[in-house]
Amino acid sequence: MLSANGEVRRIAVDLIQPGETQARKRFEPERLAELAASIRESGIVQPLVLRRRGRVYELLAGERRWRAAQMAGLHEVPAVIRDDLDDDAAHVLGLIENLQRESLSPIETAEGLRRLGEAFALTHEAIGSRIGKSRAYVTNFLRLLSLAPAVREQVDSGVLSLGHAKILAGLPQTEQLGWAGLCAREHLTVRALERRLAAAVTLPVVPARRDEWSRLAQALSEQLGYPAEFRNTADDKGELRIRFHSLDELDGLLARIGYKAN
Repeated sequence: MLSANGEVRRIAVDLIQPGETQARKRFEPERLAELAASIRESGIVQPLVLRRRGRVYELLAGERRWRAAQMAGLHEVPAVIRDDLDDDAAHVLGLIENLQRESLSPIETAEGLRRLGEAFALTHEAIGSRIGKSRAYVTNFLRLLSLAPAVREQVDSGVLSLGHAKILAGLPQTEQLGWAGLCAREHLTVRALERRLAAAVTLPVVPARRDEWSRLAQALSEQLGYPAEFRNTADDKGELRIRFHSLDELDGLLARIGYKAN
């Protein structure tokens, strides 16, 4: 990540401002202190990436290093200048660096992927190609955006793991907080949560009266979190249909009913 002439420059820390496209929002004080101690001892190994904004510089990549450098008492930091990048390209650059370093929280990753997809109108597979990840990687993280706000906070703070989050994202938001609380109270593993959910899916008794089919479909839809309908004949034969609109939703449905591929 070099500037047009490949030059690494020394830039005053007080001339640098965090960019609006930064994917990372949370910075743990203890981890910053550890990095600051390392910087005091060995300096900054990888330059920051900036672009000019009038008399100051916008930070595109390396905000954690910039913050730690200030804690370490540095007045200047090494940086490369990328004035050739527009807003979309700047966002991609910062997101890729953070993903490669695996320095984002799960929700920050999901939000960054969403913004990338919206900025370029990309499919999940195309987003994956941009950042060097698989379609499944992108899909699984974007599913986290269906989590209720309170559950997102628990994922970001580390109370719930990414594995728990992926499962909870397949539930209706009205059920997520209760299951999240259960995971925290009983320290459920991901497998234990899957077993509890599978055991909790109990279907209503099939009614004898035909005018109750619609109510049964509604109850089943609410139980599973996906639209369901019955198509029956006069001799009580028929079929159950559950609609989904993407592979994403199918994954969530299968997880909801406890199915696990071999």
